[in-house]
Amino acid sequence: MNKLLSFIVVLVLAGSLAFAPLPRAGGDVQVSVSGGNLIIRGDGQDNNIIITESLIAGRAGTTINGERRIFVPDGVTGDIDIKMKSGNDFVRVELPGTNFAIPQDLEIDMGTGNDLIELLQVKVPVETRLEAGNGDDLIFIDGVFDGGSFVQSEFTGRFEVTTGSGEDLLEFHHAIFHGEVDVNLGSGIDGACSTQDSEFLMPDQAHFNGGPPSGFPGDGFVAPTIGLDITNIEFFPDDCTFLGGRF
Repeated sequence: MNKLLSFIVVLVLAGSLAFAPLPRAGGDVQVSVSGGNLIIRGDGQDNNIIITESLIAGRAGTTINGERRIFVPDGVTGDIDIKMKSGNDFVRVELPGTNFAIPQDLEIDMGTGNDLIELLQVKVPVETRLEAGNGDDLIFIDGVFDGGSFVQSEFTGRFEVTTGSGEDLLEFHHAIFHGEVDVNLGSGIDGACSTQDSEFLMPDQAHFNGGPPSGFPGDGFVAPTIGLDITNIEFFPDDCTFLGGRF
């Protein structure tokens, strides 16, 4: 009798699990507008999102407010505030400003994990703050080719990057930095990679700190602009191949 009862319990549990909703691998990202600010919040899973002039879309199983994609909400007049929490997250922002522009600050906090930020033809009129916690992180900034030339990314106010421990890489091309720049790459074998297509209009106020030395080959910087304040950078290679632990 006890064996029969146990068998029935097992069948009931198995049936309930079979009909229970499976967790989404990419999680669900919540988007709202508060006080004119666009608020985007990850959920601690491996979130993957793209923000364009018309849509906020999820990829790799990530949903946005429970949907695959949503239109950019109305009423955004202030900052874009993104916090992704933990997980191996991906955030791409592609906002040249021809339809929906960043009104004020751009703030992205990726949390812990191996994260990737892409800023493509972004124009930020006030301040930019990018933060990646512990983990091997990549921050990639570039313009976009429009058929004749590159539409550059442009940062008008203070530009700040902070990463935690891990092997991190800041790579930027076709970008203009108008004001103060403060980059702190934390501990680990980190790197910064630039090209001649990027401009610092106030190079004496552009600070790059590679963080504590973390073994061979050390932190590296490709093609730094003359006049930048560079500290704790050990070597200056010709390309980005071996930067940020990529060797």
